[in-house]
Amino acid sequence: MLAILRAADEIIGRGGRSLLSKILKGSKDKKVIELGLDQCPAYGALRSYTLEQITDKIDLMINTGLLDTELNWKNPVIVFTPLGWFIERERMAEELLREWDEWLANDITPVSMEYLKDRNRGMILLLLYKVLRSGDSSYIPLLRLWEPIDYRKVRVEINHVIHALERRESMDGASWNDLVKQRVVTLLPRGDKPIVTVCHHCDGIIFIDEHVPELYDNVPLKIPEACVRCLDKMT
Repeated sequence: MLAILRAADEIIGRGGRSLLSKILKGSKDKKVIELGLDQCPAYGALRSYTLEQITDKIDLMINTGLLDTELNWKNPVIVFTPLGWFIERERMAEELLREWDEWLANDITPVSMEYLKDRNRGMILLLLYKVLRSGDSSYIPLLRLWEPIDYRKVRVEINHVIHALERRESMDGASWNDLVKQRVVTLLPRGDKPIVTVCHHCDGIIFIDEHVPELYDNVPLKIPEACVRCLDKMT
């Protein structure tokens, strides 16, 4: 599932099921190479399957509400559903954070942080939330490199995170947790469309609230599988 979402992210709104299947297969198709899609981390992730089998898996993602299609000049293209993007956004933020960890572990200073500018705002704010929640002040130099090059609203949030990490050592656990909770409102904004999934027990609808910090405690995300009614029955 995660490999399909990762590959889909490369062609959202501009490529269809066939192109997505070729990326996952590791195809040497001319279009795949011309678009640089062979550089996608998920390129060839499903190479042991046939193109038909991969397309079936993509269709299953569509049927289960993780991906969708819409017309772009009469051509159907892949798009994320709110739930699919919720999962992929988390994976992207985690991927960026792991890259930072590798830089810090190997004493690498990036030449530029421009690669973070013009990225999806929700994903960038989630990255900042993960940095904040870590309480790790070793991220501060990278945040300082990033702050000058981004837009004002992002700079404001970067500075909030820097100041919080600078204070971390002087704060007790309760005070720190309160501070992190205060930042949830701006670092985990709700999208325009509701995020919904289906209860595994009764087929009822589960609405996912992006403001719940506990959702991000697991990597990858642990999507709720039971609605409130079924949870009550279990307890």
